[in-house]
Amino acid sequence: MMGRFLWIFSAVSLAIVLCACILQGAQAMQPPAQGDRLLFDDVLDPTFQSWSFDVDVNLATTSPAYSGSARSIAVTYRPGNWGALWLVRPGGDIDLSGYTAFRFAIHGGATGGQTIRVQAGAGVNYPAANEVNLNHYLPGGPVANEWRIVTIPLSDLNLAGGSLGSLAFQSATNSGQPTFYLDDLRLVAGEASPPAAGIAATIRIQPGGVITAVDAHMLGSNLPAWLGRSRFEDRVFLSRTIASGIKLLRMPGGSWSNAYGWLSCEMGADQPGAEPCYWPWAARPTDFINFLRATSAEGLWVVNPNGTAKEAAALVAFFNGAVDDHREIGVDIRGKDWGKVSDWAQLRAAHGNPEPLGVKLWEFGNEVYGGKPSTGGSLCQSWGWEDVWTCDGAEYVLGKGTGPTRQEGYLEFREAMRSVDPTIRVGAVGYEVPGDPSNPDWQNYNNWGLKVISTTGAALDFYSIHPYPYFQPPANNVAGYAEILAKPQSQWRTIRTDLDGAFDAFASGRRAPVAVTEYNLVSVQDQDNAQLMTRAINALFLADSIGQAIQQGFAMFNQWDLSNGRAGNGTEYGLMHEDNNFYRAPQYYAFPLWARFGKTMLPVTTTLDAATQASVYAGRIDATTLSVLAINKMATSITATVAVEDSAIIGGIVYEVRAASPSAQSVLYNGSAMPSDDLSEPPMAIDGVNGELTVVLAPWSITLIQLDMQEDMSPAPSPTSTPTAEPPPTSTPVPGVMPRIYLPTVRR
Repeated sequence: MMGRFLWIFSAVSLAIVLCACILQGAQAMQPPAQGDRLLFDDVLDPTFQSWSFDVDVNLATTSPAYSGSARSIAVTYRPGNWGALWLVRPGGDIDLSGYTAFRFAIHGGATGGQTIRVQAGAGVNYPAANEVNLNHYLPGGPVANEWRIVTIPLSDLNLAGGSLGSLAFQSATNSGQPTFYLDDLRLVAGEASPPAAGIAATIRIQPGGVITAVDAHMLGSNLPAWLGRSRFEDRVFLSRTIASGIKLLRMPGGSWSNAYGWLSCEMGADQPGAEPCYWPWAARPTDFINFLRATSAEGLWVVNPNGTAKEAAALVAFFNGAVDDHREIGVDIRGKDWGKVSDWAQLRAAHGNPEPLGVKLWEFGNEVYGGKPSTGGSLCQSWGWEDVWTCDGAEYVLGKGTGPTRQEGYLEFREAMRSVDPTIRVGAVGYEVPGDPSNPDWQNYNNWGLKVISTTGAALDFYSIHPYPYFQPPANNVAGYAEILAKPQSQWRTIRTDLDGAFDAFASGRRAPVAVTEYNLVSVQDQDNAQLMTRAINALFLADSIGQAIQQGFAMFNQWDLSNGRAGNGTEYGLMHEDNNFYRAPQYYAFPLWARFGKTMLPVTTTLDAATQASVYAGRIDATTLSVLAINKMATSITATVAVEDSAIIGGIVYEVRAASPSAQSVLYNGSAMPSDDLSEPPMAIDGVNGELTVVLAPWSITLIQLDMQEDMSPAPSPTSTPTAEPPPTSTPVPGVMPRIYLPTVRR
């Protein structure tokens, strides 16, 4: 994937999903229909107040004014602070019963092209839960020297039948923008469109069939160092991470991993003979330890491949070593003496963690195949993004050069790191398109994957890939949504088949575990101008992808990322948005439902088409509790009858995540628009009838049903042998437990 530079924008930026009808040119807005409610027409509704911030607002501008009115609102965003025109009704909300849309006129001023988010909600708090980027609905943004009309259905704002107390137009950039104008703001009266008719379906679980183990490593994410210590210690961030159910966190941050000098960053200043710390303000290894302990998550660390094998071994000692383990690490090829295991264990203890963390999972570098020609040589692509020393898969494994200028490869790093703790697993950077010996090209990065597979042999602990499905995402419309929702049903199976074939052909049939250590909907955030990663469509995509990855036997599955920082176009990779008090994006909610699914996956049949209607997964939680996780990909509800082969359902409970539309940037969790940090909102209880259970799957929803069974449903067969990255028993134990390690990324 292309490199992406991630910078933290510490400001409030939120977005609301709007399905906008745009009437262009000089076409005049119709006079207020009977029952329409004007919020601004020459003057602001006196029940509203302007609580605007970091913006210059004139509520009585005489020119331009829209279609016969005398005044409009002039808005000029100041640079640096993501300002907003914010209108609040402190005396109480407007009941939106009988209203179907929000409509306004907008004029681009002398320049036009402003990027704006429209936001609305109940109460007087800033309306963070509902937002959209106006540019998507008014392509190119407001038009210079012309008025345009925008109509937003209230259902797209998650306000249908609700109430309005707060309305905002927020800058989608922190750079300041030229003046634009608003006029004729109104709520439109009318009858809401009836919901689409639902369909009926059956779901039948086969508890006696072949089962698949559900590894905790399938619920993973990435924790980047650029969030910094203060965010790592944020109570809301910690609480919401725990509630997500995420079990594995990769560190210290994508492409940053290839430049993160662990010792220099730990000490807050560059250390002699060690890799430098370019970001002394970033999170230290100690901060990662503290975060993992606070959240009970396991860690995976990406070591810097530009350092030395002994430096990486010292990091293993820092995370995993015992303070009384005096084994020598020794002098590296550059002449730096890395002392003893105890030296680094004692440093960890001095910084507040006397006990080892025990990081068992490691990677050697991040996306090394994507090196820059200036650092990696002639095999690198001209558009490479990683600062690494090779783009040749064989060199990456074996190293190159001699003496103090030698660059050590995967095998040397793995040996040195495992000499400190032989129970750790070290993954090698792979690529999801392994290549073709007769046709090395840029699409397979000159057969990078085949070279890694064939050169590592039995030493390959796991093979790490980053298969983002889109560089250029589909359109933000019905056809684009259909393509995205069908994608998981083919993507993960195709990748698995291709890699299995490569292992069979080039590794003598030894199939190493395959770890997806990064994935999301779009690889390069700057391409996601429609902010698809912040929308409900991404929650549905991720939920289905997790299910498919389990079925296809991947060993790890780490979404990118836990929290990231907002891009200039308003999109955000993160499950939580650090610039908005760790607001939980729709994709966040796929994880707590999967966390309640159970430890085994069971065969299931359904009358629904998995690519176009709903994908369904069944699981076992314990001896008397089964589960169904269903992802409704349609605008229609599904009345599903759930049955279990040769057994009876007594009843169950239902956890639900649903959105008003696939473009929505907020969802309801168990009926709540703003659920508690610990997601304590109770599920719905339902009773079984005649041994079956009937449940309605809402449109655009993820539903987890936990089924109480009449009989003991303990498994008879053993789980299928899914490859895992767990280490085999070793005959040479090392004092202390093992650490976890992660790496930085300049993420897409």
